Amino acid sequence: MTRTLPKTLPILLLVLWLPLPGLALPNSQDEPAEGEASEVSGPGDPQNHLAATVGEWDMAIRVWTNPNSEPAETRGTASARWILGDHFVETRLEGEVLDTAFEALRIEGYDVSAERFVSTWRDSRGTYTLVFNGRCDATCAIRTMTADFTDPVSKTELSIKSVTTIISNDSYRYESYIVTPNGTEIKNMEFDATRRP
Repeated sequence: MTRTLPKTLPILLLVLWLPLPGLALPNSQDEPAEGEASEVSGPGDPQNHLAATVGEWDMAIRVWTNPNSEPAETRGTASARWILGDHFVETRLEGEVLDTAFEALRIEGYDVSAERFVSTWRDSRGTYTLVFNGRCDATCAIRTMTADFTDPVSKTELSIKSVTTIISNDSYRYESYIVTPNGTEIKNMEFDATRRP
């Protein structure tokens, strides 16, 4: 039986994080001693790993609407920069997806307290905000992250898995998978980023 992905499912690229409002702040006696603040608030080694995606990029985008078909191939661009004291990487993407103009905003960072990468994703194809969490391998060349997502048509609760692989200083690959309630992973997007000269 052929599985077809709803057209409303997001085309995902990379990922982002924003602090939650209303969290209790520590009182003055709980504040870190001088010299310890950077260990609590960063930036540090994880941000150094995120630096691999900073810059201007050309994107080769492949989208699958059916896992048994050939992907639709288009091109796009991305511009990524450090923001908020070099704690987060903001990436703005532009291109064409399934014959439609496409824009996206991704902010990615590393939560020192939770010891995990976190990101948010918003794009021009819907009103959702996706919140990803994940970790990297021993060298941090590969980051795997997941987010929960409600399909706006079927109202089915799904998960999205993203895998970002740093290939070199001038290239990386992003892969996106829809994870069904029974755990089946269906690849829906892939893009190869090449740094502009």
